Amino acid sequence: MKKMTVCNWIILAAIVLVFSACGKEERQRGIDGCLYESELLPVTESLGSNFKAGGGWLYYMDIDFYLYRMPLEGDAPQWEKSARVQGLDKIQDYTVDSDGALCCFNADTNWEDGKIELSGGAVTKYGADGSEVYRFSLEGRKDTCSSLPSAPGFLAAGGGRVFLRSGDAILVIDREGKLLCEADISTIRPDDGYSGEERLLEGADGRVYYLSQASGWRNIYELVEEGGICRPQAMNRKGLEGKDLTGGYFYGSPQGLLYSGKDGILYRYSAREGAWQALLRWSDSNLWQDAVTLAWTSEDKLLAFFSRYEGGDYHNEVYLLERKTSGEIPEKEELSMACWDMYSDELEDAVIRFNRASDRYHITIELYEGEEGNVRLDADLVSSDAPDLLNLSNLDVAKYGGKQVLEDLSVYLEGSTKLSPGDFQEGILESYTVGGRLVGIPSGFACLTLLGHTSEVGSEAGWTLADIRGLTEKYPGRKLNGRSFHSNMEDICGDYIMNTFIDWEKGECSFESEEFRSLMQWLGDHSGILTGYYGVAEVENPLVGTAIVRKIHDFFSYVSRSGENVTSMGYPSMDGSPLYHGMCFNAVGIPAKSGHREGAWEFIEYFLSEEAERTWESAYYFPSRRDLLDKMLGDAMTPEYQMTDGEARTDSEGNPEEKWKWGGSYWNLDGELVEYLYTSAAREEADALRDMIAHTDFSLKDGVQEDIIAIIAEEAESYFNGDKSLEEVTKVMQNRVGTLVQENL
Repeated sequence: MKKMTVCNWIILAAIVLVFSACGKEERQRGIDGCLYESELLPVTESLGSNFKAGGGWLYYMDIDFYLYRMPLEGDAPQWEKSARVQGLDKIQDYTVDSDGALCCFNADTNWEDGKIELSGGAVTKYGADGSEVYRFSLEGRKDTCSSLPSAPGFLAAGGGRVFLRSGDAILVIDREGKLLCEADISTIRPDDGYSGEERLLEGADGRVYYLSQASGWRNIYELVEEGGICRPQAMNRKGLEGKDLTGGYFYGSPQGLLYSGKDGILYRYSAREGAWQALLRWSDSNLWQDAVTLAWTSEDKLLAFFSRYEGGDYHNEVYLLERKTSGEIPEKEELSMACWDMYSDELEDAVIRFNRASDRYHITIELYEGEEGNVRLDADLVSSDAPDLLNLSNLDVAKYGGKQVLEDLSVYLEGSTKLSPGDFQEGILESYTVGGRLVGIPSGFACLTLLGHTSEVGSEAGWTLADIRGLTEKYPGRKLNGRSFHSNMEDICGDYIMNTFIDWEKGECSFESEEFRSLMQWLGDHSGILTGYYGVAEVENPLVGTAIVRKIHDFFSYVSRSGENVTSMGYPSMDGSPLYHGMCFNAVGIPAKSGHREGAWEFIEYFLSEEAERTWESAYYFPSRRDLLDKMLGDAMTPEYQMTDGEARTDSEGNPEEKWKWGGSYWNLDGELVEYLYTSAAREEADALRDMIAHTDFSLKDGVQEDIIAIIAEEAESYFNGDKSLEEVTKVMQNRVGTLVQENL
């Protein structure tokens, strides 16, 4: 993120005056005065998938592709009365209308060249009484797909018609079971060989839609009929402008097409208005935004099905959501958590659990999207209606800390009965201390390292930038890696540039020196891509690789059990000592203008105590708390044995047979996918991991340093493209960086 200039802050101050004049309003849950209260329903772990409601029944398919149903009584499913639909063999998909008429699709399935081939079969419609209405033969028709998902979306019903996705066409079958027309979708289907999403979805007023994920982008088309011809027509995105539709979830329903985005809001498409409208906010219902399936049981009641990972395994949870006015819900103090562009599953889960447990507070997550959202967030943070919590992920923490926009959490931490400063890993709290004020506390971290071939870099960790340049001289013609010049400049050369070519005391820089020009030329010659930031090129036999160590098995793969020819070197340091880069997760701060600072701290305290203790085993990173890391390593060092009749089995030499504790795969330095099975950690491995953590720099990204590196990368493109000479671009760099340095003295 770019550092805010003096001009930006002046503009922001003007915005704040406007917002402040409006005065502070009490926050209320819900959308348009209504929300959906959730009730957890009792379910069995054998619950199936592809749920749909109609005719007073809730249908679903089991893992063997048989169709089941259960009655809906009081709009709630009666699980104990679930039974297989008689007279039906295995099917690939089905749909049901409000009257209970059932349509099923079946076809012969065969594996062909790594894909599933569907051939022949039929679409069969049954009345509410179970009698067959028609059978539409699919003889001679074929289709291929990469897999058969739990909700494949082959079938949809609308306006008395049935729609079937079959190859490059969508068949439209009328009430009598005759082919009405076909819609050609050959040009908008997922690319050949691409396993993108492709489904039919039902909407309101008998409308049917086609969802296609082609080349990574998802598009929705309404299937329209004109003069006996059916064709796909791109849908209006009004109401979802600026939303990233590559993520989120689409759901079909006769009550309207639904979309759940990363902003935590469930939208419903109104064909009459030609726009998407907010229906509910998931955090108002104390639920997650990633429901597997949604099924309406009435106009005001909705079933939401979730698959949750907990305790090392997935389990099903089903909730009945009932629409109510805000006045019908017990009143709580309403807090908001501001997040810019993203928030983690762990943070969302913690908010939900906190809301359920607290009788006093309720937190709503508010997402600020894109650069426009970033500007709005800055204005809100200093307004009279500031958020109460701030997710610091992806933000320039130093900027906010320097402007004292955030509370000093050290005061809260010292007064806490659950946490203390000594509970956290060394360097974690220091990294989030800006101007002597602790502005955030992360829940976890990871360590990043550079890998090299032992035969080329040696077996001891630690090196300088000069060592890396020497490596490229020793092995001419080989690239460092496939990453971009910008990325390598930031990660490999960033600290060296800031320490060598900028004199912060004098406010001077020396980018026109031969030493800097040589460095820039060298890095360009040995990076995989010269323009942009995120791209990665395929290069032959790269000299170094990057690894993220966030769990003990990552340490095995990249460090202690990586084989005899791989060394974890770390990043270059000024003196050649081992140095690793740190990455922190889920740091949360409290805006100074929050009106609910006590409640905000209560959440942070909960998140770092009870919630951290509940989730440390399943988290995707190391815990920032010392005691939890000790537990993690203690568990890793505890062997588990193969047992027979309560006793450990022994091998031929009488030693107990140890069980595998971790299994999976990773990409090694040579670009090969390696499968692993690891037994318990040795004491030496646990000590080596602690040593890596001790040599990890957890310093926050400096906004000024990021801007300087961005200027260098931007201007360097003119040289790499041949538009300017090296001398010309370094002169521009000298002027631009010099101005930036002067502004930040």
